[in-house]
Amino acid sequence: MTGTKPQLPDQLAQQERGFIQRDRFIRTLTMFLLVGIWVVVTEMHWVKPLFLPAPQDLWEAMKNLVVHLPEDLFASLIRRILPGFAIGVTLGILIGVLMSMNRVGKAVFEPIVEILRPLPPLALIPLLILWFGIGYITQILLIAYGSFIIMVVNSFEAVRNVPPIYLHAATMLGAKPRQIFRQVIIPCIVPDIIAGIRVSAAASFGYCVAAELMGAMTGLGYRLVLARRYLMTGNIIVILVVIAILSFAIDFGIRRADMSITSWKSRIVQK
Repeated sequence: MTGTKPQLPDQLAQQERGFIQRDRFIRTLTMFLLVGIWVVVTEMHWVKPLFLPAPQDLWEAMKNLVVHLPEDLFASLIRRILPGFAIGVTLGILIGVLMSMNRVGKAVFEPIVEILRPLPPLALIPLLILWFGIGYITQILLIAYGSFIIMVVNSFEAVRNVPPIYLHAATMLGAKPRQIFRQVIIPCIVPDIIAGIRVSAAASFGYCVAAELMGAMTGLGYRLVLARRYLMTGNIIVILVVIAILSFAIDFGIRRADMSITSWKSRIVQK
């Protein structure tokens, strides 16, 4: 009876490098194909420039927008997204964990969360404007609410999904509740919490654009409104690309932090 020989670490590392190079080639080829199709469609005038500008038109739009870009990035990312995201994520994690660990906390907060959870954040815009007016506070609250709903559900389920055998083993070894929470529960829920933070960070950009429709005079969402008003499709696409790049960069940073913090966690490797 013959069996398959186990692969050596060097062979596995070489195989993994081959997979990485293959994936990079496929991604690069995909992007070149998309750009090629875009160029052909616009040069052959199959689509009107109003609906799909040519690459050179986007270059001109970018040169026009770059003057205001630092100010808009600061207004959107630093003044609105980061504070709202931080408030929503912090409250979501604290209340989600409290609900899952404490019966009284669950009894207090679960009805509130279950009422708010089905409500789309954008549906609250009229009410927020009525309560707080059109301004900075309303914009921050909209982003914070969207991030909070994501994280409170994510944190609650993360604690509930901790394997009971871990808790029983720690209890049998004499661990106190505080030790179980710090040394068992927190390490188990960190990967799920970080996954929720990634989702919340991406959603915060969408909430920010919606928030900047409420009386903002700076920001990427404000530039989108101006571009739409004057039918400047090139400006719209450039701003969307900037938002996508920012979102990707933040997500990349979170993923790198996740790999460093949860390096102990085994992961499925795609072939």
